[in-house]
Amino acid sequence: MDTIKNYFYSMRPTQWIKNLLVFGFIFFNQDLYNLHDFKIVFFTFIAFIFVSSSIYLINDVIDYKRDALHPIKRKRIIASGKIPRDSALIFSFILFIIGLVISFYIGEYLLLIYILYYILFIIYSVYLKNILIIDALTTASGFVLRVLAGGVVIGLAINSWFVIFIICASLFIAFGKRRAEVTMMSFKKAIVHRTVLSSYPKELLDNLISMTAAITFLSYILFSYNEDIHSKTPNIISSLLPSHLKNPHWFKITIPIAFYILARYMYNIYVNKTADTPETIWFKDRYILISIMLYILASFVTLYLV
Repeated sequence: MDTIKNYFYSMRPTQWIKNLLVFGFIFFNQDLYNLHDFKIVFFTFIAFIFVSSSIYLINDVIDYKRDALHPIKRKRIIASGKIPRDSALIFSFILFIIGLVISFYIGEYLLLIYILYYILFIIYSVYLKNILIIDALTTASGFVLRVLAGGVVIGLAINSWFVIFIICASLFIAFGKRRAEVTMMSFKKAIVHRTVLSSYPKELLDNLISMTAAITFLSYILFSYNEDIHSKTPNIISSLLPSHLKNPHWFKITIPIAFYILARYMYNIYVNKTADTPETIWFKDRYILISIMLYILASFVTLYLV
């Protein structure tokens, strides 16, 4: 049982939350009630669990010595020696093949995105993660590919402002993660763990974080004004409202919630110093967790009930 548990945790299940982005287009297109489309997107989500976990294993094999120097990453299954590296690579290939088969049965567009994602992040693990700015841009492209995959598998039109928002938000998270690593570890240890940090002075990271935070918020505002995400037909609450309040752009009420999440995340970068693991930050900071739940609720109500 310990061996099975080790292989399971080597897939980094805490990172799977990123793959929920495949539901982005179906959610904001107000198509969640379409069970056929939801099933396709769900299996797309499963395919990305397999391919992303496959990449994580390869990355952990490559970085096992560096991860051993990190106060948190040294506990990872491969860095701690709980799984042999050759076995991890075999397991990684098995995961890739399973996801590839799922993608093949869903459709050629997903298969293309799946293979592109795999090749891109193999190159990232070996080379691109050591190049200034390119490392963050590659990370951002992974989020974008997830979002696009969720749209193309069911033939939804691509909302450009949503894609731009995802790009900016993922860059903000990537730079925030690097800033938190420099803060949490001594600079000498940080650059050994992540070589590219030697090219990121704190001042540059601070400016990049401020810039991407501002652009992220602006792109979200423009996304919220996009006609594609306004309620298409009168719903439950709309039928109870007076005529002058019917069919307004209610989704805009999520803007201050989005701003709070963004600002609170910056607080975690500079004060709580927990942004080095963004995939678990919502569990460490109850204010972010509550605000994300509130955002999801407000978005669902304004898109599906008003």
